[in-house]
Order: sequence, then structure tokens, then C-alpha cells
Amino acid sequence: MRVAIVHYHLEPGGVTRVIENTLESFSQELESPQFVVLTGRKYPGDKIKNVQIVEGLDYSSPTNSISPSVLKERLEKAAKVGLGGKPDIWHIHNHSLGKNASLTKAVALLAEDANPMLLHPHDFAEDGRPSNFSALKEIYSSAYPSSSTVHYATLNHRDHTFLKKVFSTKASPVHLLANAISIPSAAQEVNTLPFPELPDNLFLYPVRAVRRKNLGELALIAASYPEKHFANSLGPTNPEFQPIFKRWAQFCNEINLPVTFALGEKTSVSFPEMVDHAEGILSTSIAEGFGLGFLEPWMSGKFLWGRNIPEITQDFSSLGINLNHLYQRININLEHLQNKGSLTSKIQTTLEKFFLEYQQEMPSNATDIAYQSMVQNDQVDFGRLDEVLQEEIILSISKSTEARDEIRSQVKLERIDSEIILKNKESINENFAPKSYTTKLKHIYEMILDSKQDQYEYAHGEHLLDSFLSPARLNLLRT
Repeated sequence: MRVAIVHYHLEPGGVTRVIENTLESFSQELESPQFVVLTGRKYPGDKIKNVQIVEGLDYSSPTNSISPSVLKERLEKAAKVGLGGKPDIWHIHNHSLGKNASLTKAVALLAEDANPMLLHPHDFAEDGRPSNFSALKEIYSSAYPSSSTVHYATLNHRDHTFLKKVFSTKASPVHLLANAISIPSAAQEVNTLPFPELPDNLFLYPVRAVRRKNLGELALIAASYPEKHFANSLGPTNPEFQPIFKRWAQFCNEINLPVTFALGEKTSVSFPEMVDHAEGILSTSIAEGFGLGFLEPWMSGKFLWGRNIPEITQDFSSLGINLNHLYQRININLEHLQNKGSLTSKIQTTLEKFFLEYQQEMPSNATDIAYQSMVQNDQVDFGRLDEVLQEEIILSISKSTEARDEIRSQVKLERIDSEIILKNKESINENFAPKSYTTKLKHIYEMILDSKQDQYEYAHGEHLLDSFLSPARLNLLRT
């Protein structure tokens, strides 16, 4: 079996790690497929041995993209060079993300020529990325090719559910293929002694700062647990988020909250050592693609606290990973807002902007739907507010012992159950180890090759947009 894996680039990050882990795991198999990886720019790593650079495959705007037919020809040529012949399967990551409309159309052209393929979206232009969606405007009708030999694989239950709706009357099967995670060696799992330069009672949020990581909630919890210390690991690389990140650091310093931002950039202690030192791991993220942060802490022998994202984690829970102690909302009484009407106004303004950017008609009751999903019994979920409203609430709560105790009743940090750590670790080893992933992926490849070729057609991506653009899903941190 010859497989051509395609991605815009192989820079360090989630998709690159997935590809590297896939190839490494398959290399342990006696009957491994033959792989080539096609990419648009030079690979800076050394784990992938068979790489072909394809000019025009990298990120590009509609104004500087090459012809889709030319890109298709280049992909086919590079695949033959790397594999010694035509691929049996094309495995293409994020083809419809809107980072290069020519790739989206080139994939459609490959489908027209009856090439068996696995399309593997990690992220979606329809999910809060209106500029990406706009880049696909001219070719969106062919963004989701379908036939019995064109399969799709999703990372989580939410995406699987949404895509199944898109292909409910089409021939393309949709598979759930959760990412593999790295399993630490025994040596990596040995805890070290505490590091004097790190804060005592540390709760570590091991993420690079981006807006959806919800740093305001980290500050809220810190305001409610002054006897602990909280920190995220890295600052942002995206310059657009720098002002917000710096504002949170300044705000927490001004009101003397026990929070350190970008702790990993202020110490010589390594990341594994920071994890070992921490009393526990915390997550306040409000949106994830796969949800690696819900799995990795247990593999390091650490208990995880914080916010659950059920549409992502229900796959984990169904496999025996216990996340029942995580909260789904932090309910804040509306009296902590200086102007309750400001919330309704922001919701309406945000929805109008979103629907306009996606060139969709906004439902007449959209604002009410969004408000009712965010506010229940005169209490709003803190994690669905923007930074301005979050600051306002933190200032109010920090002045009230009763309000802080109410937060503590919802965010319980005192529970450490070693039995949960052990059982979760066993479940993760069983279900998310690289070998389990490659077994599932190989089975999907075989299903594609065993499928009888039929006529291709296109699914309506608008159904996917309807799912993601639902007012009930609105979060002001994702605007």
C-alpha cells in the first residue's frame, strides 16, 4: 500500500506531530504502508524521512494561489517521485480550511479522477474563521467531494456529528479518529524534588496563551484561591493576542492576584520539571480541536482540574476516562455586572458581525437564543464572556468573601484521588497509544481500498456552517 500524506507545511505544531507520530508508529509494523509526505515548505525536523516539497501547496491567499489544475499535477508528480508510482491512497489534512483555496479545488479534481482518499480535517473554516471561509467563496460548492472511496476522519465527537449531517445522504463514510498521544517512558514519569525558584502550591495551566484558552478564568480562580499560585506556561506567538495577554498580566498585578503568566519563559526549569513540581494541572479552555490537555496530565501522574468541554471530552468519558469532577460552567450572578444590558448589547452586536462576515442571514431570535444559552437563572457562564466583562466580574468578586466562596464551591481544587489518576492512565494507554491509532488508521485505509468506486458528487458545506454558526454556541471569546 502506497500512501501520499499532504499538508500545507510541516512546521512544529499539532498536524505535524500527528504525521510524525503516525509514521513512527507504522515503522514498528511488519507490513507498514509506504509513505511520502508532500508539503509546501522545507521541513525543519528530522523524524520524517521521505518528504517532497510541492510549490504552491503552502498557505496562500486567493490572489496569489496557483492554478488548482497545476497544483494537482504537481502533487501527482511529487507523489510518484516519492513512492515510485501512483499512490493507492491520498491522506490529506485540513484540505477545506481556507488556507489555500487551490488545494481545496485540487482535491476536488483528484476526486473527479477517482483517486481513493482520506480527508482529515482538524479545523474548519466554518468554525469562527470567516476570513478563511471567504477565501473559499469561489470554490466552496466543491469543498466537500463525496464518493464511496472518499472518506473523512474527524478528531472528536462534535466534528463527527456535524460532518455526519453533511454526508447523511452521500456515499462518503465519516470516521472518528482521535489523535494518538505520546506515552512517557518510565524515566520521564519519575517525579523530581521541588524547585525553589518555582512558586509553592502551583497549579499549572500548560498552554501557550491564545484567546480561546480563557486566561480570565485563570485569574478568577486565582482571586478565589489566594493561598494557591497559578500560572500558564507560555506567552503568545500571535502578535494580535499580545495586547490582551499583556493586559491580563497587568490587571492581575494591579489587584495582587497570585498568577504568573508565561512561567516557562521566566525560569530555567524545563517543562517536565514544572509539571512535576506542580500541585496539579488546570485547564480553563473553552474550545479545543482534539483535547490533548484532558489526557496528558494523567500520563504525568498529575490530577487535572478545571473546565470540561463535553462536546470534545465525551469520547474520552465513553472510554473510561473519569472527568466527572470538571465543571461545565462557572455561574456568576448578573449583579456583578455594572450594566446587565451591556451583555445583551454585546451578544447582538457580535452575532450581527458574525453572520455578516459569513454572508448568512441572522435568525430573528438569534440574540435571545444566545442569551438563554449563556444565562441561566440570572447567572451567566463566566467562560463565555469577553475580557472586558470578565475583568469587571473579577474586580467585583475580589471584594467579597461570600462571592469568592461561591466560586470555590463550583471550582473545587482540594480533591486528589490517586485511584482516578491510575485508572485514567490505564484507559489512555489502552485507547490513545500510537499503536491503537495506527491500527484504526490502517483499518480505514483498508476500508477505502475495499470500497467499490462509484460516481462522485459534492456535499453541501452550508449544513456544516449551520451547525457551527448556531447562536446557541456563541462565545464572546471566539469573536
